[in-house]
Amino acid sequence: MMIDDCRLMNEIIMKDRINNTDTIFVRSSRYRMAFLFLSIFLIASCSVRSVQIKRAEEYYKKGQGLVSTGDIDRAIINFEKSIRISRDAGFREGIAHNINELAIIHTGKGETEKARELLSEAVVIYKELDMKPEVSKAMDNIALTYVKEQRFKEAIDRYNELIEWDKTADNEIGIGITRYNMALIYYQYLGMEDKAKECFIKALIIFKKTGNEEYIQMIQNRLNKSR
Repeated sequence: MMIDDCRLMNEIIMKDRINNTDTIFVRSSRYRMAFLFLSIFLIASCSVRSVQIKRAEEYYKKGQGLVSTGDIDRAIINFEKSIRISRDAGFREGIAHNINELAIIHTGKGETEKARELLSEAVVIYKELDMKPEVSKAMDNIALTYVKEQRFKEAIDRYNELIEWDKTADNEIGIGITRYNMALIYYQYLGMEDKAKECFIKALIIFKKTGNEEYIQMIQNRLNKSR
């Protein structure tokens, strides 16, 4: 009995070991199958997203083309389609580009509050994506909404904010252009010729440094007229 009991115990131990091995194998197989299905799902998801992004870009480009021909209503439809697809795909850059275009249209129509709402969202997205030149463009468009409303002092405030941003982005050309725009507002709308001259001179220094002859000539012509 003692021997038989020992044999029985050995058999039980061996069976347990085999069962454990089998269990590990089964679990490992299940994990591999789960990983395979997950991989297939991720690949399919990436493929779907790529198609969505391509479609969003196509609608965006079509919208831009329609704007250039003056077909604004159809352009809006295409930009809005692109936004919907971009949101579904999590294509943040596409969302920002489209709402920036829509904001420009709204500004042209005098719908400045709506334009600023869209542009504010675009600025947030561009900053998150570290797209500094696009942040500058959107901020410039915000300033233009105030120019459109003839709220020139607020436009100047926004331009000053833009200059501070462009300093952090090392965008000297952008700063020069903003100084030039501010000078025009001071001169033409606020009657502040000294401030206009100051901005023209600061812009001129930048453009001489960067070699932008067109702006240099424009500013020099302005300064000659103001003498």
